[in-house]
Amino acid sequence: MARPEDLQNWAQRNHISLGPHCRIDSANPEYGYGGGTIWSLIAEKNNTTNHISLSEDGQFNLFNDDCVSITGGVTKNGGACVNIIGKGGDVTITAMKNGDVKIKGKNIIVDADDLLRLESKKNVVVKGSSSIFFDTPNLSTNALTGNLAPRNVTFGGLVFRGTKVGSDVIQSAFTGGF
Repeated sequence: MARPEDLQNWAQRNHISLGPHCRIDSANPEYGYGGGTIWSLIAEKNNTTNHISLSEDGQFNLFNDDCVSITGGVTKNGGACVNIIGKGGDVTITAMKNGDVKIKGKNIIVDADDLLRLESKKNVVVKGSSSIFFDTPNLSTNALTGNLAPRNVTFGGLVFRGTKVGSDVIQSAFTGGF
């Protein structure tokens, strides 16, 4: 969204060329989503663009046509090497166009102060090549079917308790529930 031409102060703009493929632009009065640009560093070559900027509303923007790599701790022997911190709000990682989000490491630790919620529009798969261990004083399920659904507490389980009707028949005829 551009400002009206009479409000744009082009005299304050400073445009420095650092060579044929790189330039610095400051005080650009053309408005984008975050207002005017305080400063930007633009590099272009081989039909790719890299753009780093700070807008008037305080947004730091990083754009690159290809991969972005963040590497830290090359000479460090321990502790955190890369920190991503959202001091006053959320941190969001989004993969567009059906992309996967992959977190890889020797050990993955997710530490929530309040609630850890895993949600999926389809399935959640937890696989452990050796074992899966739940260390909690209370483990509950709302499963209606499957091998974790409550047994002998469903209507069918209670009706047929102590009879010769097998649990496989009861499970296929009745679902667990509330």
